[in-house]
Amino acid sequence: MSAVSGYDYPGYEKLGNVFNISAAVSIPADARIVATSGQIADNHDPLWGTHAEQFEKSMINIERSLAVASPHITDSRQLWEGIFNITSFHVGVLTKEEQLQIAAIARRYLGKNKPAWAAICVNALFPPEALVEIQVQAAYRDGK
Repeated sequence: MSAVSGYDYPGYEKLGNVFNISAAVSIPADARIVATSGQIADNHDPLWGTHAEQFEKSMINIERSLAVASPHITDSRQLWEGIFNITSFHVGVLTKEEQLQIAAIARRYLGKNKPAWAAICVNALFPPEALVEIQVQAAYRDGK
C-alpha cells in the first residue's frame, strides 16, 4: 500500500491519465514527510538539453534526493510511489508536443502513482540555462 491515495472528481480522469496526476491526495497520519528543494539539470553530462531532456534529468535528481532522505527505502519504485505533490516550473510557453513529452516522462517515473501537480510557466529560472525546475513532497511509512 502506498503512503498516499489519489482522488479525482468526475471529468478529471482524462487529464489525470495524460499527466499522471490526481485532483487531490490524502496522506495517512503516520507518514513521514520528505520535501526536496528545486531540482534542475545542472549536474549531468551533457549539460542542459531540451525542455524534455531537462525534465528527465531533474527527475533523476529528485530520485537521488529522495533516496538520500530515505535510506531505508532501497527500491526506487517505492520512492516514486511516495510522492504526493509536485510543483514544476517551466521557462516559456510549452507546445502541446513538449507537454506530452513531459507527461510521458512523468508517467514512466511515477508508474501508477498520481500525485497532485502544479506546472507553472515562468520567464526565467536560475541559472539562465535552466528550462525546468521541479520540487516534490513525498510521504513514507518508515520500515514499510
